[in-house]
Amino acid sequence: MALDPVLRAIVTICILVFSAKVLGEIFSWRKIPSVLGELLAGILLGPYALGSLIAINGSPLIQINDIVRAFGEIGGILILFVAGLEMTFRDFRKVGAAGFVIGTVGVIVPFIMGYGLSLALGLGTITALVVGAALVATSISITALVLQELNRSRTIESRMMISAAVVDDVLGLAILGVIVSFISTSTPITALSVIVVISTSLALWLAMTVFAAIVLPRIINLTSKGKEGTVEAAATASCFGASALAAVLGLSPIVGAFAAGMAVASSKTIEKIRDYTKKISVIFSPVFFGLAGAQFDVRSFITSDLFFYAFFAALVVVAIISKMIGCGLPAAFFLKDRSKGVKVGYGMISRGEVGLIVAGVAISAGAITQSTYAAILGMIMITTVLAPILLRRAYDKDPPEEASTSTGPEDKDAPDYIPTYPL
Repeated sequence: MALDPVLRAIVTICILVFSAKVLGEIFSWRKIPSVLGELLAGILLGPYALGSLIAINGSPLIQINDIVRAFGEIGGILILFVAGLEMTFRDFRKVGAAGFVIGTVGVIVPFIMGYGLSLALGLGTITALVVGAALVATSISITALVLQELNRSRTIESRMMISAAVVDDVLGLAILGVIVSFISTSTPITALSVIVVISTSLALWLAMTVFAAIVLPRIINLTSKGKEGTVEAAATASCFGASALAAVLGLSPIVGAFAAGMAVASSKTIEKIRDYTKKISVIFSPVFFGLAGAQFDVRSFITSDLFFYAFFAALVVVAIISKMIGCGLPAAFFLKDRSKGVKVGYGMISRGEVGLIVAGVAISAGAITQSTYAAILGMIMITTVLAPILLRRAYDKDPPEEASTSTGPEDKDAPDYIPTYPL
């Protein structure tokens, strides 16, 4: 007798949440981003690996059905809402000219290089857009931890990395919304349609974000006078309400969640809301990343197709070079110091949360093949591990007296926080 779809989903979610959190904790203990552990748990227990060996009545125990996918989508929405809670519009305005330029160029160059590489290798336009989008956003969390361990968090180049990461996260999410629009609609892809969709999406996102920034903090502050749990309920409603509004406007729901997070971050009870969202993310975030891993076919990396290995190697090279050019060169110009520019480039190499979200959305929608998905996941893992290694070596070459370098006047407007998303 086959398991009921609801019961099967319950079992799948239970296994994914527990295994992802355990493996994530092990990775974190070894100073490796926990998100990679959650991803690996999904890969190992997914239907293409060990999950296929555990069966009930001939049917795999772990099975990805619509209910599990719904939990994964909710996880993606909450991840972006939590990311938005880490920055207010005031923080975003404080990035300064240097941070804005570095972050912007650090998005444009990787996107163009990833898009161009894909087209040059004969991949389709949608696939090229997905690959370009997966390359844009930096995962600053692991870099921030390395800087803290080296006691370099307050150097001017370190704060410049954080400022630029804020900008490229926002722009990366805007690009993600555009890609989702192309994936979910039958819009013919031409140069004009790309420009129209990007302009429309950014305008709608900006309008919705400004509206949310005006309305949501007032609602949250008003509900803070109510009984215990009212603020948390209002924050949850803000997250999913903005996601629904974004979907109605033709944008990705996760872009709406990010806008809601930035708006709610300005409320008086933000610490209480952050604490609440961290707790519920313990359930939903592992499902998202575990699901992303479970959809990965490990056989994609074991193939006689030499094109796959060539594309994978080229993608890793482009991921590294594009950030060195897009972030390292502008940083060297602003800082008037080549070595500090190189450090900024190294610190911006790692990809992570946004890249995984882009790849997860694309593979779920059938927009990319398993081989492309495997190449993107491999690139994310390699850059995430490589960035802190390069950064440590760069600082090891500094003379001892530079260890006490303090923040100069050039970065006085840089954000005072380090955006580490609780994934």
